[in-house]
Amino acid sequence: MYVKKLAITKEKRVYPIYDLNRSLHLNEGSIPRETLLAAKHDGVLQTTGKQDLLLAPATFKDTMERIKQQAAIIIPKDIGFIIAECGLTKESVVIDAGAGSGGSACTLGALCKKVYTYDINEMHLKTVKENCEKLDLSNVEVIKGDITMIEPKEQVDLFVLDIPESEKAIGTIKKALKQSAFAAIYTPHINQAQTFIKHLDDDFKVITVIELIQRRWEVNDKQLRPKHTMLGHTAFLTIIRKFARGA
Repeated sequence: MYVKKLAITKEKRVYPIYDLNRSLHLNEGSIPRETLLAAKHDGVLQTTGKQDLLLAPATFKDTMERIKQQAAIIIPKDIGFIIAECGLTKESVVIDAGAGSGGSACTLGALCKKVYTYDINEMHLKTVKENCEKLDLSNVEVIKGDITMIEPKEQVDLFVLDIPESEKAIGTIKKALKQSAFAAIYTPHINQAQTFIKHLDDDFKVITVIELIQRRWEVNDKQLRPKHTMLGHTAFLTIIRKFARGA
């Protein structure tokens, strides 16, 4: 994992540690390499500035928050809904297109058995590969290809689609999905979702079209109120399911 450990101050400032063979140098002071190794980067250690630092394990999320982003990614509020709504498990196989920076491919790769992620942009593919390496993901296969024209390597449990003119990939979705499997279509504009749905045939059921709005709250002794800023529109999610009578 790219982030190896975390250093946390008394004020709960969190610093990522990337290299376990180097001394730690922070605004709060330094800790020599030998001291860190002796403590196995665990517990509370004091810096040269007389500040106590808690050293704790890093998680997948700590690296995920620091992946390289060359293109916009499907953010947690949206990908989390897809995971829950489509019932993904550790046995699930997924197609993800287009790959972009690999945000959805990496998140799904940490949960699922296999992810095939496609893009036509070489730079995007390079970024996804780098991010997969940072996250120690060997089950994400990065493939150059036009998702509207590819032949799926196997049938999958979920098809995540984030491309312009998503209706052009309906044929690929139909070939790729197992019977009863789901597809999640990510579209910035509602008319794009409408166009996609218009092109569906009777082999698909539209489960929902949803826009998720996220509002955080201030919660302390003096105030209980919504924060002034909120995470509003990112995209519309169209969830469909394959029920093909000729399958």
